[in-house]
Formats: sequence, structure tokens, C-alpha cells
Amino acid sequence: MSSEADSRGRARGARMAAEADAEAAARRRQRLALLGGALLFAAIVVGALVLVSQADDSSSDRSAADVRALFEGIPQDGAELGEPDAPVTLVEFADPQCPFCAGFADDGLPSVVEDYVRSGDLRMELQLLTFIGPDSETIAAGAYAAGDQESLWQFADLAFARQEAENSGYGDEAFVEAIAADLGLDAAEIASTSSSPEVVDQLEAARNLAAAQQVSSTPSFLIGPTGEELAPLDVDSSDEAAFAAAIDDALSAAG
Repeated sequence: MSSEADSRGRARGARMAAEADAEAAARRRQRLALLGGALLFAAIVVGALVLVSQADDSSSDRSAADVRALFEGIPQDGAELGEPDAPVTLVEFADPQCPFCAGFADDGLPSVVEDYVRSGDLRMELQLLTFIGPDSETIAAGAYAAGDQESLWQFADLAFARQEAENSGYGDEAFVEAIAADLGLDAAEIASTSSSPEVVDQLEAARNLAAAQQVSSTPSFLIGPTGEELAPLDVDSSDEAAFAAAIDDALSAAG
């Protein structure tokens, strides 16, 4: 009997020890889960702060006055900028939310406009794409509507200068209205024509041209003699120096 009792006692002791171990393991797992959750939350907070910082860093210090001065006195017709009979044409495909497009607007476009467009050597076309998201669609529609006031390029340029984080909701009707007002445009007219059939047709034409040219990223460029077939322009930088050689070569070829 004593042996049987001892056996039962040892078994009970073993079960109690196993239960204690299991409870301790569960507590350890709970602590690890809480720690993991805290670390995940911290990572999310840090990531959000990084995104906010990147968005702040991406904004330009160019003002509406700077933008107006850049394009002042240069003829515009819808998406076209410069003299219609300029010997060379440069087409830009851009998405209003594309940070690299904003980089070109900051670094390369001012010199290209001053050195080549203003002199009558180059005409440009801006084809606005909207693949990044709804904010792109709202801004692009506003820009094409501003084309009726011969200010598409000013509108797009100031939108790039005020660019924020992609798909953050910044590119709403209030954003479009503020740009129009700061450029001295008729904001009410832009708001009323942003969804017009003419603007819808321009957005569709830009998409179709991009598809025909196999454009899959922004900014992308075409260059060549005005009125003739244009060729893709591959550049590895957004500053003016990267474009000057290609434009000079195109001018030489055009005679």
C-alpha cells in the first residue's frame, strides 16, 4: 500500500510540476507578445515619422511668384509651351504626385525654360498621367482646366512645388483652389471645368500617348524635330546639364 501511495504521490507531483511549467511558459509567451506588440507599435510610429519627414523634405521653397516669373511672357496653348515653330520639341510625361517629376521641376525645368524655351529654340508639351492615385487625378484635371487660362504649366509647376506624401489626400479640391488663387487664376472656372468633357479627353489622350510610346514610369521624355517623329530621351539626372547635351544635339540635327 505504501508503494502504491508513493507512486500516486509522485505522479501527482509530476502533474503539478508540469502544470507549473506550462503556466510559466504561458506567462513568458504573453510577455513576449506584449513586448513584440510594443516594438511593432514603435516601428509603426517611427515609420510614420520618417514618411512625414520625407514629405516635408520633398516640398520645394519655390513660391507662386517664382513660378509666375519663370513662365512670364512665354506663349502657351493648352499643354504646349513655347513658340509653335521652335525647331525642337521636348515632351514630358509626368504624374503630379511623382517625386522624381517634382525633382525635375525643381532642378532641370527652370534652366531648360530659360535657356531654350524662352529663346525660341525649344517647345515643350506636358502630358499628365494619373497612375499613382486619386490625388493625381484631381491635380491633373485642375492643371488641364488651367490650360484654358494659358496657365497649365504654372499650375503643374506650383503643384510640384507643394507636393506632399503620395495618396495622403492632400491633392483635393481645396489644394487645386489654393494653387489657382495663388497664381491669380479664376479658381471658380477651374473648379467648374475640371470634370468637363474637354479635360477628360485630354487626360485620356495623355494615357493613350503614353501607352503608344510604351511609357511605364515618370518622368519620361521624348525629343526630336518639331512636327516629326520623336525619340525617347534617356537621362540619368534631373538637372539641366543632363538635358542640355541632348537638346543641343537635337538643335544641331534640326539645322
